[in-house]
Amino acid sequence: MAEKKISLADTIHDEILDMVIRLSSDQEDVVLTEGSLVEKFGVSKAPVREALVKLCSEGVLKSVPRYGYIIVRLNERDARDIAQFRLILELSALKEAFPHIRPEDLKPLRCHLDESKKNRDTDVWTVWEDNEEFHCLLASLAGNRFLVKSLRESMAIQKRVYAQIHWQSRHSMEYIFNPAPHEDIFQALKDGNLNKTLQLLHDDILHGKASSTEPIGF
Repeated sequence: MAEKKISLADTIHDEILDMVIRLSSDQEDVVLTEGSLVEKFGVSKAPVREALVKLCSEGVLKSVPRYGYIIVRLNERDARDIAQFRLILELSALKEAFPHIRPEDLKPLRCHLDESKKNRDTDVWTVWEDNEEFHCLLASLAGNRFLVKSLRESMAIQKRVYAQIHWQSRHSMEYIFNPAPHEDIFQALKDGNLNKTLQLLHDDILHGKASSTEPIGF
């Protein structure tokens, strides 16, 4: 089956989302306008407008008539709720996948962990993307693409929470980055110990707990 082509509107959507995440650390509200985005991307109004409508429907932006688009601010309740949602998704995926996992199924996880060691980087977004990929690879063992899609979407929300609540005072993830939990999860999975893998995954997702002074769990 041929891969679905990514539309111009989808590309612009992703670029605006990335911009929003990085702007979320600003103390003051940032206003985005259709005109400024059309100029920035060098495209017509249609794909920009389509991307903005989608971002509003996703709760990322809010349209203010005759003013522009402002970033929707998330709070501590959102942080707790999205972490809880991840627990439900990922623990369920692991339980579903566990009886059917073969040694060869673990190779993508092993390759990812090895690559992460070589490319260790404490840049906040590089670390986040590396973490996201590990959890999505783990969830993909259940063979449910809708579940993985939901996980990616939930982690995108969690990334926004992190940017808005924590990025103002933290400009590096060196203080939190530790590859050991992912290695421990992989080893427990390889050893066939479901209960240990579930506990390690649970602790990894909630690591640090969400608060205004502590990092949000991965």
